[in-house]
Amino acid sequence: MTVRRRRRRHKGLPFVTIICIVLGVTIGIQAKSVKLQKSVYTIDRVSELSSQLTSLQNENNNLKEQLNASMKKVSEYEATIAEGSDALQSIMKSMEEMRMEAGRTAVTGRGITVTLNDSKKATTTEGVEQSAFLVHAEDILSVVNELFSAGAEAISINGQRFVANSSVRCAGSVVNVNGVKIAAPFVISAIGDPDILEAALTFPGGVVDSLRPWGIELEIKKNEKIDIAPYSGTNSFKEAHIPELEG
Repeated sequence: MTVRRRRRRHKGLPFVTIICIVLGVTIGIQAKSVKLQKSVYTIDRVSELSSQLTSLQNENNNLKEQLNASMKKVSEYEATIAEGSDALQSIMKSMEEMRMEAGRTAVTGRGITVTLNDSKKATTTEGVEQSAFLVHAEDILSVVNELFSAGAEAISINGQRFVANSSVRCAGSVVNVNGVKIAAPFVISAIGDPDILEAALTFPGGVVDSLRPWGIELEIKKNEKIDIAPYSGTNSFKEAHIPELEG
């Protein structure tokens, strides 16, 4: 019985061997297939990365071109500004001069101050109207006109800048300058050559002589430095216009 069992075992060996061979071949084929798939995947991945790299390189080149173009424009703008700086400075200087002429800027310089005060004769003289001994708008304007005629470059009255459209008029017992009420003493500050300005007021038959009979007090002082504030009012043009800007 033992011999028969051994023979049966030997009969099953070929079948097992065949199965092993088949399994081995199958495993080998599958291994090769996996390797092939990996190889194909690797090639596809490399191709994809290569395409992305090419795209990034092209984008980088475009950015470099844009940067170069922008830098060129900046250089052109800098050159234009450098060329136009003199013209710009000239325009700014002209504008500042026009503002000064219009009285819109504070100015300083040598000149004179003229102080006008009411006469003390107002309380001692009989038979004459008392207002005749007071300083009036006409007296102030006479001094201002003489100073401008003598070359005064800027004038203020009690701190109020006198410009082309300024007004000086009596308002009861006070004087109205630029819409602001001021009272005696009236201090007129003028920037210009001190000697010439003083001479314009004191020459024979001038303003000083015309005020002397009424006892109007008038004092003139020369100053090496006078500060005059800018005109603070507003200019309103309703009828006046610039012809070139008409439609």
